[in-house]
Amino acid sequence: MANTYNWKINALDAHISHEGQDNVVYTIHWGYIASDDSDPVISKSMIGTHSVEYDADNFTPYTDLAESDVIGWLESAMDVETMKANLDAQIELEKTPVQTTFHNPFSASE
Repeated sequence: MANTYNWKINALDAHISHEGQDNVVYTIHWGYIASDDSDPVISKSMIGTHSVEYDADNFTPYTDLAESDVIGWLESAMDVETMKANLDAQIELEKTPVQTTFHNPFSASE
């Protein structure tokens, strides 16, 4: 099974002013999406937030901040391999389900 993984940065929360800096990011709202390469219609995703600590020595002004910077913060702080494994398992269950649900199994037929 080969899957493609992509980050989506949904929003950044920032302090308008913090320790003399403008627009200091403190929370990342993210999504992580896995798509099945053999059937692109099948995809699974997870969402979350991640807190960012202000670091005066390594501060990047918001105007200079790139998406790749934010993704780097996420990947250095999160267990991406476990996230991938979780999404891979969800995709595999959609392709080869092991459970089903019978809705209203005893309702009278009309």
